[in-house]
Amino acid sequence: MHPIERIMADHQSARSLEDANADLCFLALSEDNEPTVRTLILRGITDEGFTLFINKTSAKWQSITRSSRGELLLWYPTVQRQYRVRGTIEEMDRSAIEKNWPRRPAGSKYLDYAYTTFAPQSTEIESHDALVKHVETFRAGNREDSLTTPDIATGIMLKPLSIESLDLNSPERIHDRRRYTLENGHWKEAQLMP
Repeated sequence: MHPIERIMADHQSARSLEDANADLCFLALSEDNEPTVRTLILRGITDEGFTLFINKTSAKWQSITRSSRGELLLWYPTVQRQYRVRGTIEEMDRSAIEKNWPRRPAGSKYLDYAYTTFAPQSTEIESHDALVKHVETFRAGNREDSLTTPDIATGIMLKPLSIESLDLNSPERIHDRRRYTLENGHWKEAQLMP
């Protein structure tokens, strides 16, 4: 089976089994030559790649602009499969953000505005209470239906160049590990020692 099709199938199985990790992924980047990993919501999977929404005030955006390489880790405990997806990261067309941003939960929308009206993501702030108060004050003066997609909201797509799968379903715990490498538009499969 095509590796991305396999990931899509496992993603759907994990969702149907109410797996807490079904819509999460772990994005690994390099910041100042140091490894960094973040948990993000996986917004979509297509044959083309893996979609994530981020904001341009974040350190991860700065890392992406310096090096367009990254790795996603997908782990679905309910189906006992892990995927490591390595590839290039590209910013998505603005129309994709404009279409999807209104569907975000209200709190996430107001937080997107707080990145420019209160403090950029990952910077030190006085307290969580101060952030909550700022969001509440902003919310009181700005109805949710009046909010438009802020300029700092963006989407990225990780376009895979290689995928490693680890299947932990063997009753003898002799795991099945495979690597798929994209070559000339086709996936080449190799069996790996687990």
